[in-house]
Amino acid sequence: MTRVFPIEEWAPAQESRTSTNSFHTTLDAYDGTNPLTPFRKRLHSMPLVPRIDDLTNGVQGLSLYHNENLEGEGEGKKQGGLRGLLRRASVSMRTRKRRHSHMQATAERPQSAWGRLRTAASFNRHSRFMASNPDDEGPFDSHEELLSPVPGNGSQPPVIPLGYGGAAARATAAAQNEYLIRNRQHLMTEDHMGDRESGIGIAVTTADAVESTENTANNSISRMDFITELPTELGCQILKHVDQETLRNAALVSRRWHAVSTTDDIWKTVFLREQTKTYATGRDIPLGAGLGLPLASKVSDWKELYKIRENLRQNWLAGNAEAVYLNGHQDSIYCVQFDEDKIVTGSRDKTIRIWDMRTYECRLIIGPRDVVNNPDILTGQEGSPTHYSILPDGSRTEGHVPKTISYDMYHNQSILCLQYDENILVTGSSDSTCIVYDIKDNYRPLMRLYKHSAAVLDLAFDDRYIVTCSKDVTICVWDRATGAMLKQIRGHAGPVNAVQMRGNTIVSCSGDFKVKMWNIDSGKAIKELAGHTKGLACSQFSEDSKYIASAGNDKIIRIWDANTGVCLRNIAAHDNLVRSLHIDSISGRLVSGSYDQDIKVYDMNTGSMLLDFPKWHSSWVLGAKSDYRRIISTGQDPKILIMDFGMNIRGIEKLES
Repeated sequence: MTRVFPIEEWAPAQESRTSTNSFHTTLDAYDGTNPLTPFRKRLHSMPLVPRIDDLTNGVQGLSLYHNENLEGEGEGKKQGGLRGLLRRASVSMRTRKRRHSHMQATAERPQSAWGRLRTAASFNRHSRFMASNPDDEGPFDSHEELLSPVPGNGSQPPVIPLGYGGAAARATAAAQNEYLIRNRQHLMTEDHMGDRESGIGIAVTTADAVESTENTANNSISRMDFITELPTELGCQILKHVDQETLRNAALVSRRWHAVSTTDDIWKTVFLREQTKTYATGRDIPLGAGLGLPLASKVSDWKELYKIRENLRQNWLAGNAEAVYLNGHQDSIYCVQFDEDKIVTGSRDKTIRIWDMRTYECRLIIGPRDVVNNPDILTGQEGSPTHYSILPDGSRTEGHVPKTISYDMYHNQSILCLQYDENILVTGSSDSTCIVYDIKDNYRPLMRLYKHSAAVLDLAFDDRYIVTCSKDVTICVWDRATGAMLKQIRGHAGPVNAVQMRGNTIVSCSGDFKVKMWNIDSGKAIKELAGHTKGLACSQFSEDSKYIASAGNDKIIRIWDANTGVCLRNIAAHDNLVRSLHIDSISGRLVSGSYDQDIKVYDMNTGSMLLDFPKWHSSWVLGAKSDYRRIISTGQDPKILIMDFGMNIRGIEKLES
């Protein structure tokens, strides 16, 4: 089968048809002893520095734009003859590399001006020693029919194939120079440079450059299986920096990844990083402080602990709480405080009662002798115990009889407020006094504080001071250790209904519509927060001293910036007087209780309502507090309401300290 060669593929350019007088084409025309011809010297003087192999690959990788108007084409045709054309065609057929039948044929590349130049310049009508053996050893490009010139390396001159014309040499040198410039300047693809000698536009684009551009993103990503290849210790250190969702997905990759990603030490790190953040404090939640994080020494499975915390968080978001009602008080319950072990309540029935958080039983009743010795406080008319619980399914627990105790120092009127820590319990009463009890000594009274001339409505204390407020419009500061009154602060025009303390700052609210901030040391007012339109019943001071929440008879909850005094949020919260507020500084939840019998939960950050528990009390809500797991509230009806968000979570007790 005869192959037809288009004239564009083999017709030489004018410059390739110059006389053979300019150089020799025979194999013995050059040896190591003969001096270089002027042409060879000129090639030797070119800045050809890189290695021959690298430059060969670079030159072969160049793609050339077509240049249909090669100079001198017409003149070349005149100088050639039919004999020369046939000789060139026969040489082309002899030197053509044969493809084996078992090899897959490679598609022909489009002919460019560079390719045509190489084809044309490869022939010389005076050459008689052109290689024709298809089995000669040497590099072979399946896309190229003829051998290419090899650029020089250092002091070595470039190697020009036999029969190569002058135009081909100049094109080779020009291409090599362009290649060197591209390497020095790190030019990207599509950078076009003109070859002034040959007149051919060379696009400096290599296969390596294209591949590098396409794989830039992939090359920046490590593909190593670090869990398998690295030591286990290093793999664990890496996984400690991912979040819990990524860690769970990593366990699904393989058995090896599962074994490493479920390591307890990794989950401990992730748990402490993600579950100890607080809304209103600049430090992590301490372990073992009764805030939903147990001591590390008590934890055996940190992954399970993380799951429990997440389930609890989801219950808070969805409002999934189980209600338990504790019965026993005989009148309104004005105040409540609780921890993981106990609930302490104060009532209009003049008693203080301590309840077991786990069994829901009343442990102890503290009050006047005539009250605690009254048999009606323990049993009903039919002789059945008055203390029992109503569980979420509506069932009633078996009644029980708590222990009672009376001391010589007691309150003979309603218990209006209380607060305790691990050492002392302080109560305030309508009898205008406060009593300090020693918790570790069976709640034995230590001292009585008396200076107020009316009911003590609220109190707060820390390691140094006890602060009380009264219906007599004053605030008193007491020494915690001795009980001595340090100062009495006046400034409100109405009853001071609530007081809180952080450091040396006191926050109080009054029936005069105002919230005030005081300095304990000087006893002087620092700021006055005005905006409410009716008397205030409650206020709260965040743990980090940044926020103040206040509410009252105008049914509005206001959140203030404690530093600037600016009102940040104005929440239309309830349909009646807001009687109780509580800020959970860890979660950022604000719990409110109202005379409309509703308990609501708000987001301190946005002011939006998160949860609403309407009519869970049968009368006014007088007090409401919360922690990481529960909301506990009291009201005019003599029942304690426990809303437990963790009751249906398996292993919830593992969060306890």
